[in-house]
Amino acid sequence: MNKRSLFKLIIYVVNWIKLTLIAFPFVAALVSMKQGKLQYGYDFLTVDHNWSIIISIGLGMVLNTWHAISFEEVGNIDPRQYLKMRQRFWLKTTGGLTMEAIRSKMQEFVKGNKRAKVLADTDNQFKLQLKNGYGFKDIIELNANDGGIEIYSRPKSVLNIVDMARNLKNVKTISSYLIKK
Repeated sequence: MNKRSLFKLIIYVVNWIKLTLIAFPFVAALVSMKQGKLQYGYDFLTVDHNWSIIISIGLGMVLNTWHAISFEEVGNIDPRQYLKMRQRFWLKTTGGLTMEAIRSKMQEFVKGNKRAKVLADTDNQFKLQLKNGYGFKDIIELNANDGGIEIYSRPKSVLNIVDMARNLKNVKTISSYLIKK
């Protein structure tokens, strides 16, 4: 096992524990309602939560595995960005890639994509919203920095816990669109 695989395994396990802990209160409430303890006024602690723990662990594992498989399908990513929902990518500007050129290319991208909508267009920032499948929306920002352009993609909702590599795909799509002639 090389360092990269070990690093991915550690991130996978930490993310799995995080998803399990997020799922537990919801699953515990469902189990409590199913057992009828909430209907008759019993205390929450009298409910047997063994099934809640098992279901939460299983749900966390399924969601996390699906999330990890989506990242592996995209491939060729920086290990520091593995399983992250907020993706950041830098393009070094060359002679032909100025903020004005990027702004005009992004306007073309928005016109050609029915799911894209411009949110902000200033001198050094271009911000758009991209609607993906199943109604999920992502915010993509392009910022002009010293010697480059920063592409940043994140989910619009703060309640989003997994994104199935949507934001990684957004960053790769935008960067490849900007680079092509």
